[in-house]
Amino acid sequence: MQANDTCPEILDRPVFGRLLFAQCWEDPRMDFEALDVGPGKTLLSVTSGGCNTLSLATLQPTRIIAVDLNPVQSWLLNLKIAGARTLEHRAYLEFLGAHDSRNRWETYQTVRQALPADARRYWDTQRRAIERGVLRAGRYERYLTAFRRLLRAIQGRKTVARLFESASLEQQHRFYEERWDTLPWRLFFRVFFCRSVLGMGGLDPAFFTYVSGIRSFGEHFRARARHALVELPIRDNYFIAQICFGRYLDDTAVPPYLAAERYDALRATLDRIEVVTGELGDVLRALPDSSVDAFNYSNVFEWVPGDTFEAMLRATHRVATPGARLCYRNLLVLRRHPPNLDRLFTPHRALAARLLDADRSFVYRNFEVASVRKNGTAGA
Repeated sequence: MQANDTCPEILDRPVFGRLLFAQCWEDPRMDFEALDVGPGKTLLSVTSGGCNTLSLATLQPTRIIAVDLNPVQSWLLNLKIAGARTLEHRAYLEFLGAHDSRNRWETYQTVRQALPADARRYWDTQRRAIERGVLRAGRYERYLTAFRRLLRAIQGRKTVARLFESASLEQQHRFYEERWDTLPWRLFFRVFFCRSVLGMGGLDPAFFTYVSGIRSFGEHFRARARHALVELPIRDNYFIAQICFGRYLDDTAVPPYLAAERYDALRATLDRIEVVTGELGDVLRALPDSSVDAFNYSNVFEWVPGDTFEAMLRATHRVATPGARLCYRNLLVLRRHPPNLDRLFTPHRALAARLLDADRSFVYRNFEVASVRKNGTAGA
């Protein structure tokens, strides 16, 4: 099952030659609980912005295979790895853009020595992105910059700031109902989350090929946003902080790989990360039977037709160890393993539903967690 055999249009999409995501907009708490990652384990993880792969690396698995079809996403992960290898914690935060700095290009001259040649050639041409902080450099992050400016115009800067002052869920709920959920807010979602505008944020038109069951993208995403703003504590939600302010509010509300208390664990694991640019099916085919213990698939299955999705699950089963865990997300296209694969996978519906309900990134429609049934195991 190769993308260039079953869905060649994906490889030809122009988005795959650009940096789409400088950050991962997926809650790593979900991955931590869904996947049994730790010493002695091998993890296969879709790269995307690199954040969740690096966060899972802090759990110190023995081997990490980071895969992305887009070479620029791979080069971003190379840069984040090189930065962690060469910089102390505070300097690392400054270099990436989590803290202010006027010396990022100078710092890059040190970091670049730890980059592989292809990544170095790319980042040598990206001075502006590095000087601004690479965490802001993705197409999706620029889309959120436009969102943030319009949000401030609609709600006002003070109202946006007050959103984070609530001391309880009750206060959040009251603030949302009384101050936040206005007619302009509702209209804003209807316009900003239509298909054409979403395309500006990195969702290529090919992404919508298999979407069904959603009448209004705006209403769908507004309902998800309401859930996060009303039913989940907002004060440590760094996803909403990035959306509203374009930055982390403090060093305790950050992705795990940026946390001071995990930095030594991250650095100890860097040499175990293999950054692979290629089609996921090709990578799976090259792996031996029963060699991978955990699979973090992001939302890659939304790009492909159902038969390709099934083939990728079968390939996953072959390379998985007995009882291996996999997880994946659905943004707009619902994907669940078909009934004919029940003998291969044990779904964990209750766990997945609980994790989705607590999802701080809030945009995803569905979350799937499963264990591999193999050699007589039923899946833990």
